[in-house]
Amino acid sequence: MDRELGDPIDSPQTGKELRAWRKALGLRQRELARVLGLHPNTIRRAEWAKAERLKGQLLLAVQLTQHRIVHGEIDFSAVFRERVPRGRPRKDRDNTKM
Repeated sequence: MDRELGDPIDSPQTGKELRAWRKALGLRQRELARVLGLHPNTIRRAEWAKAERLKGQLLLAVQLTQHRIVHGEIDFSAVFRERVPRGRPRKDRDNTKM
């Protein structure tokens, strides 16, 4: 339960849970940081310290975001529209057969 919000929403409490939550949302660390209004290094450090409990601004930002997700108040479509694909560009298969 999110004590600060008084709402029975199960938000991540540790770095390991934060990483699983971020991946379930389909977000990269930098994208999650932008959504939460935090620096990307904050997310990296929290995920790296797997067993430590989230604290301060990070914990509050995660709880508020989880609350907004559960209640349908947040839309990630803008994040995914701006996403730059990773890796090498794929070759166009139609042009390879000549």
